[in-house]
Amino acid sequence: MHDLAPCTVFVDDRAVLGHVATCADGVLSFVPDHGILGGAVQAGDDVALQVLDDVRGEVRYTGRVTHVGATTVQVEYLELVSTVQKRRSARVRLTQICTGVVRSPDGATRRLTFVVVDLAAHGVRVSTTAGLAVRDRVRFTFPTPERGLALEAEVVRVQETTTGTTHYGCRFVGLDEKDEDALFRYVLRTQGEQRRARVRD
Repeated sequence: MHDLAPCTVFVDDRAVLGHVATCADGVLSFVPDHGILGGAVQAGDDVALQVLDDVRGEVRYTGRVTHVGATTVQVEYLELVSTVQKRRSARVRLTQICTGVVRSPDGATRRLTFVVVDLAAHGVRVSTTAGLAVRDRVRFTFPTPERGLALEAEVVRVQETTTGTTHYGCRFVGLDEKDEDALFRYVLRTQGEQRRARVRD
């Protein structure tokens, strides 16, 4: 279950990105994207996990780290917290550079270059050194094989990662059904391509 699915492990106020190696009988083996970072995750840590499963959708657990190896982290005592339906939760990790315009709540605007690090039909997570604040809105065009999608996203949360970068979680504003469908198709297609690449590796 969940094999090769993208996974984020939350430890206190830190987020560690990676994927599931195996998950069975209440034990999950997690592989961080950037290797085992010193002190980021330790045996005995109580953690929260977010798994983006192609079939079950977004699945959240709590658990405890019981072993930290050279390349994997073992989490046991898994307890299911929630499962969100597929269409709402389908999300894919990316590294897509975009440019757009930021409007702050006071009406001030500025140009912005940022990286889309994951995308869903209802929202996006971005990284930028320029800095954003909750309630800022970003207008940008996201490229897909079908067409460029003109999107507007509002920042709803700010999160530091263990690699020292800052991620901004955003929800789409004023998204029509046609564009939402196009985003959903893009996410599913890209998930499939990434899954096939992981199997080949």
